Amino acid sequence: MARYYGQPVDSARLRVDRVDVRQEGHGLTLILGAAGVHVMLIRLRYDGWVDEVINGAGAIGPGPGAWTLIGDELCLEFGRESATILGFPRDCRFHLAVDDDAIRLVRTALLEILDCACFVVDTADGRVSS
Repeated sequence: MARYYGQPVDSARLRVDRVDVRQEGHGLTLILGAAGVHVMLIRLRYDGWVDEVINGAGAIGPGPGAWTLIGDELCLEFGRESATILGFPRDCRFHLAVDDDAIRLVRTALLEILDCACFVVDTADGRVSS
């Protein structure tokens, strides 16, 4: 069990074996997949600069308040409302079982999409934090 702002929360570690980024006129979307299925989409809508997360069933919730990408481990910290809507634990952890180029793609996309959230990124391309 992990801690989120002092309160215990559920944690899970999900494996991701595919990442993709889609740039469209209305937004930028990072797609995390496993075994041919979309696990999560993290999207920035340019109209209003709103970040949101979409689960595999299509439910849409607010983006995480904080996130980290350390090596090949991604952690998204969701608020209670978002976690409930999406069906993810508040401390949602992913093992990115992808190559270095895909990690770079995730890093670049998340730095743009989740720019307003607190973050720490430490990958082969360097360390940055908010």
